[in-house]
Amino acid sequence: MRSEEEQAEILREWWEKNGRTLIIAIVLSVVALLGWRQWNISQDASAENASVIYENMMSALERTGAGEDTDAMAAAREQAEKLTDEYPRSSYAGHARLALARLAVMDGDYDAAAEQLRAVVDRSPTRALEYTARLRLARVLLQSGDTDAALAQVKRNYPDAWQAQALEVKGDALRQDQPAAARDAYRAALDAMPAGDSGRDRVQMKLDDMMSAS
Repeated sequence: MRSEEEQAEILREWWEKNGRTLIIAIVLSVVALLGWRQWNISQDASAENASVIYENMMSALERTGAGEDTDAMAAAREQAEKLTDEYPRSSYAGHARLALARLAVMDGDYDAAAEQLRAVVDRSPTRALEYTARLRLARVLLQSGDTDAALAQVKRNYPDAWQAQALEVKGDALRQDQPAAARDAYRAALDAMPAGDSGRDRVQMKLDDMMSAS
């Protein structure tokens, strides 16, 4: 068994060899922990700021009506562009592009609307945003007269939550040249909708209108 003097000497030698490395490791660990906490604080603040801008954008959008309030449209556009510029990789930017597309449609600028929607489709942070943007893009393409491109968007596979919308847009795209296929699409859309869906009356009216014209 070693004496206290021998144990003290062993400890001293170990410290001389490893003490500097140990201190550096402790300092680096503390710095990393502080940096991690600061990064989390920064991320929380960034998310909160983005949330405020998003709420301002949505509030302005609600005031635009069908495009009558030009001041509200300008305010919504300003907030949306701020989100796409300052938080380009966030879901807020995706929602902002949807808003910019909506504003472009109000202005009758379907090319600008399609550009914003394609940006969401190509770089969407979530699948839900991608599906939403694809269907809105299909509607914009229909408005601009590009039926083939619209059909290309709705012929993709969509989850159940978007299936009825896709079938309705498909019916809209086919009703001029392929009325029988359009009626089938509307019927399928109705089948895909839950009983209380607010869109059922709209789709039923489209189908009834085609039935009366046939």
